[in-house]
Amino acid sequence: MSTSSESDTGSSSESENDTDDASEVLVASIVTLIAMDHSEKYLGKRKRPPPRQSGYQWVMDQLQVNKDCYNMFRMNRHVFARLHETLVENYGLKCTRVMSSVEALGMFLWMCGGPQSFITVENIFKRSTETISRKFSEVLESVNLLAGDIIKPKDPQFRTVHPRLQVDRFSTHFNNCIGAIDGTHVRVVVPANEMIPHIGRHGYPTQNVMVVCDFDMRFTFVVAGWPGSAHDSRIFNDTLCRYSDAFPHPPEGNGRKSCQSLFVMLFHICDLILF
Repeated sequence: MSTSSESDTGSSSESENDTDDASEVLVASIVTLIAMDHSEKYLGKRKRPPPRQSGYQWVMDQLQVNKDCYNMFRMNRHVFARLHETLVENYGLKCTRVMSSVEALGMFLWMCGGPQSFITVENIFKRSTETISRKFSEVLESVNLLAGDIIKPKDPQFRTVHPRLQVDRFSTHFNNCIGAIDGTHVRVVVPANEMIPHIGRHGYPTQNVMVVCDFDMRFTFVVAGWPGSAHDSRIFNDTLCRYSDAFPHPPEGNGRKSCQSLFVMLFHICDLILF
């Protein structure tokens, strides 16, 4: 009996030792794999070759020729300079250790005008996608602040009739009119689970953006964010309820009802009137 018991005890000890050895080998293998992965990603990472031209130099090159500036940034050089000055002085756009404000604005405009993918921007500007995303958001925030100050009527009271409407050709039909309204579809990229509501009559995902402009072709009111399948009348009626205080209205007692009717008519026929 004692011999059998000792044999069982010995076998049990050997089994436990084998299990411990296997566990140690497994742990060692996992640690080795983690170390190899870390080394491959970070320690042995190939250094980025020095760029032949920095993003700042690329932007400055485009600003040298007015045609290149317009093609890349969708505006002339003097407009770019004025926009940059305005954003820096009044809307918080700043230079940082990583990127100058000129380069950030040029990158933002080039991305929006293309549009350009982050991979393309990374290749041209030699910046990480994290830096590109962060600087794009900073410029966008400044532009949004600017939009709040310029997308509005010059005279919210509309005390004068626009000179173009004082011509006999238009005065009878557009008496006391303060602007024109229409919707436009802007292509967007949305997650797969949001794709269907954004696909309207164009067959691809869009946002239906409603805009109001005056007779100097200056935007005075914009509503964005509606999916492309939303009908124009739904957007218009919701805007009248949700943004009634900000929506442009003619003065009280000065053809307000007729002008509102004209707004509705113009929007329903989707015909932007510009003189």
